[in-house]
Amino acid sequence: MFPWMMPSSLREKGTEDVQVIRSMQRTKEVSLLRLGVTGIISKENKSHFFNMEIPGTERARFIQYTFDAKLGFEGKDVVIKETGENAFDIAIPEFKFIGYDDPEYRVIVEQNGALSFGTQQIDSLDMVNNILTDKAKKEYVDSNRDILEDQAKSFYTSIVQSVSPDTKLNFIFKQAEGS
Repeated sequence: MFPWMMPSSLREKGTEDVQVIRSMQRTKEVSLLRLGVTGIISKENKSHFFNMEIPGTERARFIQYTFDAKLGFEGKDVVIKETGENAFDIAIPEFKFIGYDDPEYRVIVEQNGALSFGTQQIDSLDMVNNILTDKAKKEYVDSNRDILEDQAKSFYTSIVQSVSPDTKLNFIFKQAEGS
């Protein structure tokens, strides 16, 4: 009834979040595909004595993660060239990992052996930072290349044919270096 009479430990504390947008940049990225990704990453640490594992010193942590990955290309790098009457070549740049939304991470299992106090702690932030490596991003793009090409064709075909239904389009896709 009288909040000021309650002990300070029982009163609700206010929180504050102050943000400043320090920059803004216009992009011309075309997102063609959104992947819902879920996985589990694990890490184990054990103490050793002269290359022998010491029983009971193990630590293990398992983190479940989910996020939505966006794949596409740089729209500003698309080149459209007329090749004849009502015919065009459309050169699509290399596909890339554009970004991700809605990341969620949670520790689902954590194990510490009876003698684990001397074993190095497992850093959850370090584990999370190793989920979206450059190699993983490339694998998302490479494993979905056929769908990305179909989406790019559909995207440009629908735009062009809504204006000129008789136009013929030829698509040229740039391959990633080393592919």
